[in-house]
Amino acid sequence: MTDFAPVPAFALGPDIPESGFVVQELGGGAYFVTQGMINTMFVVTKKGVVVVDASPFLGEKLLAAVEEVTSKPVTHLIYSHAHADHIGAAHLLNRDGLQIISHEITGDFIKEAKDDRRPLPTETFSGRRKEMDIDGVRFVLDYSGDWHQAGNLFIHLPEQRLMGAMDSFSPKNAPFFRLYFSAHVPAYFDAMDQMLEYDFETVVTGHMALPGTPEDVATNREYIHDLRTAAGEALRTVDLREAAAAAKVPADNKQAELKVWMDAVVARAAELMPSWEKRLGGTDIFLADNLNATAWSVFID
Repeated sequence: MTDFAPVPAFALGPDIPESGFVVQELGGGAYFVTQGMINTMFVVTKKGVVVVDASPFLGEKLLAAVEEVTSKPVTHLIYSHAHADHIGAAHLLNRDGLQIISHEITGDFIKEAKDDRRPLPTETFSGRRKEMDIDGVRFVLDYSGDWHQAGNLFIHLPEQRLMGAMDSFSPKNAPFFRLYFSAHVPAYFDAMDQMLEYDFETVVTGHMALPGTPEDVATNREYIHDLRTAAGEALRTVDLREAAAAAKVPADNKQAELKVWMDAVVARAAELMPSWEKRLGGTDIFLADNLNATAWSVFID
């Protein structure tokens, strides 16, 4: 058994009942729904329901969550991005008349994937922004850069002061594996600044089981800047040749040299990191992965 630090109480989500999901009202007709590991949101409009993403982890439970709140039909589905863990149950919502909206890059990914679980969007847009009124609710869809996957969106509901930023960060928890760093790492750092430029009270981020706040965004930003500072100092002080010699790497094995060196960089960076265990859950679990991604970015970007 691997020993993990206990999850602090502030980082725990709600207890999940036998139904397999929890619905939380966010105000203005908006709702947060989670099954404990993955979450999303939906909005009840004058005529129907707008759902953001449809995860296979929720599956039919997503429809059950909507039906717990309203008998109105799902009329619109917004794809935050193309990853199947977030939209791999979209086919369950794909009934006559459903409008599926995404960035055109997301549409291209889905077309290339040829995945029946992810129906093609019925409407896409290019460029930075799409603003739309859906049955009395204003949505602002922004593509600000490849901070997770090309085509990923910030979904802003100004009147509800609500953000959807799937796969951006985990409120009250450290970044999830290398998932959030899976595209262009500098763009990920920029995304935390960009999010704080919006007017919102609540952000739904896609993973774990808690909605977040602007303060949670700021905390995540502070944490990843500590990652970058520690990684930069470790890169400055850990010598590749010395690390390879200490590990007795054969001189002709350059791949092993790189591996041993980066492992030493990550180990040194972990020593340099300030303690975050009282501010974020899971800092012991993914620290090495996050430092590895950040160190490579500092080195090459």
